[in-house]
Amino acid sequence: MPISLPPLFHVGIIVEDFDRAVADYEKRWGVNTEQITDLEFPTAKLHGEEVGSSARYGFIRTGSSEIELIQPLDGRSPYTEFLDLHGEGVHHLAYVVGSIDQYLESLRATGEGAPVTFEASIAGRTRFVYLDGLAHGPAIELIERIGEDA
Repeated sequence: MPISLPPLFHVGIIVEDFDRAVADYEKRWGVNTEQITDLEFPTAKLHGEEVGSSARYGFIRTGSSEIELIQPLDGRSPYTEFLDLHGEGVHHLAYVVGSIDQYLESLRATGEGAPVTFEASIAGRTRFVYLDGLAHGPAIELIERIGEDA
């Protein structure tokens, strides 16, 4: 039996110029970008290969969900790959789950390949993965908060 899809947490949008994108959203929609932070991933896995990368992130509240703006800063990442192939745009749909491994196992049990294209963690508190080929366009991001229930 397929595992249920939790509520949408955020939509990830890759941008070339973070400050320009923030200004555009503020001017057009009257929204503020919050939780702006630069994160480094020294031991992330991209297509199974260990890579180091960094990116700037910011969130815009949109009711029950959020928009996540992402600008790659350094190194190879799914964000640099996306910009190279598509330019700016919607990269992923994100969902918080209790266990990434349980979701992957369930997807694979239904015959899905569930290819993990990127895997990283944030300060040992949050683990996330990107899966391609499951949403007819954007990647799926599964987020697991370590030590918390979803």
